[in-house]
Amino acid sequence: MSNDRRRAHGEVESIRKQRREQLEMSLQLARNFSETKREIQPEPPPIVPAPAIDQPVDHPITTKEEIKMGLPHLVIVGADKGGVGKTVVARTVLDYFKAQGVSARAIDTQMPQGNLKRFHPDVTEVIDLSSSDGQIKVFDSLPTSDVTVIDIQAGLLTPTLTLLSEIGLLSMVQDGKMNVTVMHVVGSTVQSLSEIEGAAKIIAGSRHFIVKNHTNDAAFFAGLNVSTDALKIGTALIDIPKLDERATEYVEAAVEKGLPDATSFAGYAKNGDSFVMKGKVGHWLKGVFAQYDTAKLHIK
Repeated sequence: MSNDRRRAHGEVESIRKQRREQLEMSLQLARNFSETKREIQPEPPPIVPAPAIDQPVDHPITTKEEIKMGLPHLVIVGADKGGVGKTVVARTVLDYFKAQGVSARAIDTQMPQGNLKRFHPDVTEVIDLSSSDGQIKVFDSLPTSDVTVIDIQAGLLTPTLTLLSEIGLLSMVQDGKMNVTVMHVVGSTVQSLSEIEGAAKIIAGSRHFIVKNHTNDAAFFAGLNVSTDALKIGTALIDIPKLDERATEYVEAAVEKGLPDATSFAGYAKNGDSFVMKGKVGHWLKGVFAQYDTAKLHIK
């Protein structure tokens, strides 16, 4: 290796180390602020269990990976394969955290106009995560929000997870300085399932939720001889039930009509323009929330 190449390599490593130290410092400041805020707040009222619903819920695949309280939480919703309903999952995740009283911001990586932003415009920013500037804008600011939800564009999941490993963010999870949950949305093909093992190797130590989204596929895995062991690689298995197609259309229409209080699933269930469809969306969303509760997507 020439002197120039050695010098360039040393400069790159120095920059990576500096950025990692800056992020750790920001996380420490955020954690100190959270601890101080908790000390001056009164004790919260007891949690009243939600009423039971008739939606079946899969038991999670339990492992030692657990979310640590008081730390910034990065939730990545993605898949390398397209057409598996990633944005639908991201929308429900934002509704879920809002129902939990948790402040969450969202990053939409679908350039240039974004799809998630159509439904959650108040908390969503469209950012090109394939660029260094976009990566700095997202990951340098993680300590400023309790939860950051990223809707990953098709094909960007593996590169994004690799980036998080390279810059040391995933190591911070193992050191107890950060929470990372990857919600890996799989489709009804063996090709989609083949992504799971590779992603699991990259994010070892982080939570890896395998999400089967039936919203776009009523006959999930029909006719496929796929071993269930492939799904057990993850921390938990989440099974999102199918939403009535007409209900989906009504929520889409609310966006087109410019109904500001009905563009999200939760918003439509409360403020939609059809009594029947509000009921269907609300019942479906309760089933989804029950899945997230069982998987412990968030622990107060």
